[in-house]
Amino acid sequence: MSNALFSFRKATQMRAGTDFKGVVGAAVTPVSPGQDIDLTRLLTHCEKMRAAGCAFTSVFGTTGEGASLSSRQKIEALRAMKAAGHDMGRQVPGIIAASVDDAAALYAACAELGCRAALIIPPFYYTASSDAAVADFYAAVVARAGRPGLEIVLYNFPFFSGVTFTPTLVRMVQARLGNLVIGLKDSTGNLDSGLALIEAFPELSIFTGDDRIVPNMVAAGGAGMIGGMVNLFPADCVALYMGHADDSLRARAAKRIEAVDGNGGLVVVKALLGALYDDPTWSAVLPPLAPLADARCKAICAELGLAQVHASA
Repeated sequence: MSNALFSFRKATQMRAGTDFKGVVGAAVTPVSPGQDIDLTRLLTHCEKMRAAGCAFTSVFGTTGEGASLSSRQKIEALRAMKAAGHDMGRQVPGIIAASVDDAAALYAACAELGCRAALIIPPFYYTASSDAAVADFYAAVVARAGRPGLEIVLYNFPFFSGVTFTPTLVRMVQARLGNLVIGLKDSTGNLDSGLALIEAFPELSIFTGDDRIVPNMVAAGGAGMIGGMVNLFPADCVALYMGHADDSLRARAAKRIEAVDGNGGLVVVKALLGALYDDPTWSAVLPPLAPLADARCKAICAELGLAQVHASA
């Protein structure tokens, strides 16, 4: 057997045997009137997504307004989550930071607290001079954190970061970090590029952030989804992942994404969650975002056929 074929088969077996797959709820962050993290609501919400079938949750990513929260706030909240008994082994925090020092502080805290992995976006303010510079950022974060060994999920969201994870870039980061890189979240919604990543990296857990293509990605060997719509429809997202979705569910998933993305994205998710929980606290967002108008929220609820289905958190 050739070395190349052996490596491919070994990598495929590694992915098939990993626990790092399924639906990951990219949690929104409930905030108090003083713009602090509402830990009680956050913990309750994460547990509800897990109870609905999510394998993991992920706080403080894009859906969690991670770029609008300080490293101090996020680290304090993660420590409080662990102290409250939250299963950190089922937590994959997002790390959204423009500086090596902030990203490293969060990464070190995630490792200290026993998180399953860290979802790290590239630096997003200054334009990266090259693919090598992006790879250097990841290497610098790990080194400054003291090389704690926590596994890393690369975050492909060029709309915000300005960086696209091509196979070439992924290999550059792997060359710097080796086996620390265990997966990639592709938030582009582009099925062709997602499938290309699955084919190029059988050893990695490749997730999509788009409900509409979850079944296609999983059928091709993808690991599942890490997404914001899981906040609202966790059971449906699990059905999409499991291959139990008929054409009707897939059509509803597409309609939901179009309604959310077409009316403001994250602010819509939080407003709809507030309606589902019958708790307006959930609708609050951090500057520079502004909450969705009540009338617009009611119109979207009617369009999607949403009813109040949760008890207040």
